[in-house]
Amino acid sequence: MVSFSICVDLTGNLGEDILSKIRQVIRDSLDLHPVDGHLLLPSLASSLPLPHVMGPTYRYLWVDKIGHSFSILIETHNEEGGRGVPVLVWAIRRKVGHTLSAICMNTIMGRLKGVAEVKKLGLPKTVEKDMMKAFGRES
Repeated sequence: MVSFSICVDLTGNLGEDILSKIRQVIRDSLDLHPVDGHLLLPSLASSLPLPHVMGPTYRYLWVDKIGHSFSILIETHNEEGGRGVPVLVWAIRRKVGHTLSAICMNTIMGRLKGVAEVKKLGLPKTVEKDMMKAFGRES
């Protein structure tokens, strides 16, 4: 199983709601194309400009494969239609443990959007603490 940590280095002056949608699109595209940057690029290029993701803010993007990870640079438009501030995202491949606990934790972390959602799961306190700690390392 291949898993990635999605880290946004430069936010491009975009709101957290748009950044969350960008993370989800990248995660979904990596689920489909975890090792091939040539397939990842068209997948992201068709998904990011959708109205419910970035809409007219999207301009174009670059995807570079670095080892088993990816660097994704998204160019944006500002409100006036001019050149906006870019968004830099790293998709860093993580090692997934071989225990059931590690696999479950990795799957859960891949689907949550933030630390606040961990509390809503109603997990046992020890598992919740481990999840919170893991989310702290990822951001």
